[in-house]
Amino acid sequence: ILEWKEELHKQIRNRDQAKKVFDESTNNINVLQGGIQFGEALLRKSESLDQELHKEEQDLQSEKAPSNS
Repeated sequence: ILEWKEELHKQIRNRDQAKKVFDESTNNINVLQGGIQFGEALLRKSESLDQELHKEEQDLQSEKAPSNS
């Protein structure tokens, strides 16, 4: 019975350590996913702003271009 109790305590310790690793990994995964989503949102916003600036530049150039009518 003493050996079983020792094994029980060992298994409980192993479980608790594994749970701690699992919880830390889950937290790291969540942080990384959040960072990726944030980065992707920034890229989309930047691309959208670039497109708007490019369109405004084209509009300005077409206004300055001499008219052939």
